[in-house]
Amino acid sequence: MSAIAKTRHLPDTSLNVVNRTATPGTITKNKIVGFGTPVGSEIAIESLDVAGVALAAGVISEDVESGKSTTLHGPGSIEAIESDGSGTVSVGDEVIAVAGASLAASGRMKKLPATNGTYYVVGKALSAVAATAGALGLVRLCEPRKVIVA
Repeated sequence: MSAIAKTRHLPDTSLNVVNRTATPGTITKNKIVGFGTPVGSEIAIESLDVAGVALAAGVISEDVESGKSTTLHGPGSIEAIESDGSGTVSVGDEVIAVAGASLAASGRMKKLPATNGTYYVVGKALSAVAATAGALGLVRLCEPRKVIVA
């Protein structure tokens, strides 16, 4: 059985959300998304290239077209997330959300860097991930927390 098949969705931390990405398009599965601007009483999500990592909200496990709804998985859930390919991720590493320059590149994860900067940790790796963009790794999600490396 594939390690990725071992995802675990916690219903009490899952939300029904609507894709309101500013540049209409489909946010692909296994991505970290951010909170967006709602229409009415909905909970809106956007790609991280629009929302920014400071508004990281959780992970989606299915593709969601602009204006359509999906389930957002939050803290405690074990989710498959795409790597940005910038380096390997080992079991136990804290991982951060990455806001790429485009809808396609945003919402991936990577290991918390040791270089100076402000990062948002979104979970802990439960599987090793190769330094390959799009490679999937299992992550136990946590409430996003700001980490300043100096």
